[in-house]
Amino acid sequence: MSAPCELTFSAMGGQFIYKAYPQSLYRIEELKELFQKAHQEVIRIESKFTEFKPSDLNKINDLAGIAPCPIDEEMLFLLSKSSEFFKKSHGVFDLTYASFSKRWRESLTNGQPLTSVDKELLRSNVDFNQVQIDQKAMTVFLPFPKMRIGLGGIGKGYAVDRAFEFLREKGVINFSVNGSGDMRVHSEVDAPRPWKVGIRNPFAKDPNQAAGLVQLQNGSVSTSGSYILKNKSDPSDRDHHIVTSYNDQESSPVVSSTIIGDTCLETDVWGTIAMALDTRDALALLNREEIYGILIDKAGKSHLSEKALKGFKK
Repeated sequence: MSAPCELTFSAMGGQFIYKAYPQSLYRIEELKELFQKAHQEVIRIESKFTEFKPSDLNKINDLAGIAPCPIDEEMLFLLSKSSEFFKKSHGVFDLTYASFSKRWRESLTNGQPLTSVDKELLRSNVDFNQVQIDQKAMTVFLPFPKMRIGLGGIGKGYAVDRAFEFLREKGVINFSVNGSGDMRVHSEVDAPRPWKVGIRNPFAKDPNQAAGLVQLQNGSVSTSGSYILKNKSDPSDRDHHIVTSYNDQESSPVVSSTIIGDTCLETDVWGTIAMALDTRDALALLNREEIYGILIDKAGKSHLSEKALKGFKK
């Protein structure tokens, strides 16, 4: 098979890689133009939903404790999907984690890690149940002045899906969109081989060193890890960018989660959920929801969900 056409762009704090194998409908230069247009959709989504500069998302945060904020259909869609995942995960996936994570990132930048008392005060604003979404009036209201929402656990997966759908609607075949660990692939029926996706070794300094490999014809795969953003001065590895819901010091924390599913929105979210639980509870939740998941714990042991085990036996 000939070498694929490939382009890389920066977005959402990482790299988006677009790749397609030679096909009859488009020449290489035409594919590159389509990749650029697909990535413009990613940039639009990033600008609209970012926490780090003025955006539609921060209009909601700026009105916290003051008044409901008008929203559009796209924002309502993401908030509604997030509400579904909040319920399915029994509150583990919670957009109001941003009430905590914003101050957590600032503490790392300042070199002054948050104390346990600080963390508890910040966590008091983390409760998506309190967010008031009015679908008829098309508004959302955060009732507490210090409450914030963030789409970090769902936004990148959504952006990958949007770029993927743009390319598929244009008739591109045998292609992939990889947004820094959130990847969606397409294969025609007669494609010579499946896509091979490496699972990053969470203990290696080299980001290209893999701990395993999964093969995928069509669908999405997302890998989340505590190596992405953590407090390097914390020997427990528990002080990282995802708010964890466990406190049992004897339970084994998840340091890497790889989820396979139909869309990147789904795999991105479930990867985030698994990272916020200990290994036992993460596996139980993945099994209950029939999710294909591969987890690596702090001791370096791999754990497969029931659906993943069935896949390996085929």
